[in-house]
Amino acid sequence: MYSYERIVSRIAQNPNLAMWEMARELLGWMICARRPLKWYEIQGAISTDLVAQTVDFENRKLRLDIRELCGSLIQVLPGNRLELVHSTAKL
Repeated sequence: MYSYERIVSRIAQNPNLAMWEMARELLGWMICARRPLKWYEIQGAISTDLVAQTVDFENRKLRLDIRELCGSLIQVLPGNRLELVHSTAKL
């Protein structure tokens, strides 16, 4: 098993299903992003309800550090930019 697979497997074993689902969503965004995403962009995406067409920053924003959810797969760069720890993590 590759090291990235082990990390994802460890993240998936979180007994809190909502945290695992949020981690999957965040990792999906990070994998598809062409550039490092900024923290406020992620918070905005999380706070947006496309079905209801509303944005609720106060009640829907992520209150955990992204590294608590995604472990060592994510690195925080200067300027609150977030990216995968290495491009090979996208494979």
